[in-house]
Amino acid sequence: MKKTLLFLLISSVVLIVSCKKDKTTPPEIPYVPVTQVLSTSLAGLGSHGGTPVGTTWNFPANVKVVGKILGGDPGKAPFIGKKSVEEWASYESNSPKTTWIAHGIGVFVTLYMKLHNTSPSPTSFILPAGLMFCNDSTPIDTAQTGVIVVSDTIVIPGGDTLNISLKSFCCNPSRHVPTSLAIYKPQVVTTNEQVVHLIAALKGKTTLPTHESDILSYIWQIVGGTPLTEADLATIASWQ
Repeated sequence: MKKTLLFLLISSVVLIVSCKKDKTTPPEIPYVPVTQVLSTSLAGLGSHGGTPVGTTWNFPANVKVVGKILGGDPGKAPFIGKKSVEEWASYESNSPKTTWIAHGIGVFVTLYMKLHNTSPSPTSFILPAGLMFCNDSTPIDTAQTGVIVVSDTIVIPGGDTLNISLKSFCCNPSRHVPTSLAIYKPQVVTTNEQVVHLIAALKGKTTLPTHESDILSYIWQIVGGTPLTEADLATIASWQ
């Protein structure tokens, strides 16, 4: 009987302590990750009309484009070959000596721009992955839209002007490769979910220049309306 009373007394004390602890401990809040709402719009991509969707992007206030952003090297004949990665590589390999500083990776859409830093101090800025350059000619040319898939940092000394050639990937296989007569502008950082997923899969890979043909085929697959498959993503994951 004494043992039973002792057990009940101990149990009551434990219960009281537990209740007091529960009252002073804040309830656990489940973790809910923040997700970005992405678009499925193919406007301006592939053979679809309209303008690509995304968030607007501009150069820093102290970085001015001298003249226009051109779709081809003004000192070189335009590309007139078959739209194949091999013929494009051959065309690029025969480039004359130039003052353009090469940036990025990509096929068919190389943007030529002179950027002036109005500040006396050096400046740097990032061209974000997913940035799309669209034709801004008047009247609008039917040249391809270009997208960069890897972020690129541009550094301009104080008061200096740099000649930049930025490689990007073609988003419209049915359109023609741009020439130096085509004028471009940075339109948006894409929010198309498939392109965003592709960019995320490519992030951190160090051998992307050797996979330009594969990346182009994935982009053309996406703009044609076919989402990336698990096999596609597994292939990209296997790259170094």
